[in-house]
Amino acid sequence: MKSIQSIALVVNPHKEHAIPLSQEIQRHANALGVHSEQFEEYPLQPGQLDEFDICCTIGGDGTILGVVPESARSQTAILGVNLGKLGFLAVYTPESIISHLPSIIKGEYLIEKRSILDCSDAEGNISPALNDVVIKSNSSRLMRLVVKADDHFVNEYSCDGLIFAAPTGSTAYNLSAGGPIVHPGAKAITMTPICPHTLSNRSFIFPYNVTLTVECDCESYQPQVNTDGRLFQDGQNGFPLTIRTSEKEISLIHDVNYSHYKTVRTKLHWV
Repeated sequence: MKSIQSIALVVNPHKEHAIPLSQEIQRHANALGVHSEQFEEYPLQPGQLDEFDICCTIGGDGTILGVVPESARSQTAILGVNLGKLGFLAVYTPESIISHLPSIIKGEYLIEKRSILDCSDAEGNISPALNDVVIKSNSSRLMRLVVKADDHFVNEYSCDGLIFAAPTGSTAYNLSAGGPIVHPGAKAITMTPICPHTLSNRSFIFPYNVTLTVECDCESYQPQVNTDGRLFQDGQNGFPLTIRTSEKEISLIHDVNYSHYKTVRTKLHWV
């Protein structure tokens, strides 16, 4: 991999020790002749990563998700330092990032490509998602959602909502709702109903190149659409939604000995 000359440090200031750790990383980077700059607000603004080789997030997986739109636009690789609970995406610890920083700067790291989803509303507005697109009602009433795949009718769901997960997001809300774990290298989109009224309604795995359409046909509730936890649409005016695999990908930086299987075993306490 190429050597690193500049680092954008995106910090979650609400995480204890995040800012001191960022400052320590800056000191080490500067001593190695690498330019660095700290940002404490995200989502990032367009162009904010254009002058940097990599984006180092300090917080947790949520901090990584906050930089996804700009990282996808600029194609800047993400290095995640975990100060949160799980850390499926942010796999470096505060201790390991300091010890590995010199080798990372030299270019001794792995790049893993992750697919993302593009969610489009009826007006053509697009919001990217590395984890998932979640459609839920803001009331306790069941929703009726019609799903089509490449204009072929799939099903009408009576449920609390639907989760459309990229492979990376299969271990997030999708897993909590009973959906399958999908390897991040798989080419797929997973759809999982949330508390479906019909118990036989289970997860559906679509090919990555499908175009999914979601229609909402009930005016008695106001659906909300979130992409990676960010509010994208509030109400029915944005429907029908279109969900497809984006032409862009996200690049994650890992240690040379990284194993996704080991990460899953550890984070899900299988060992």
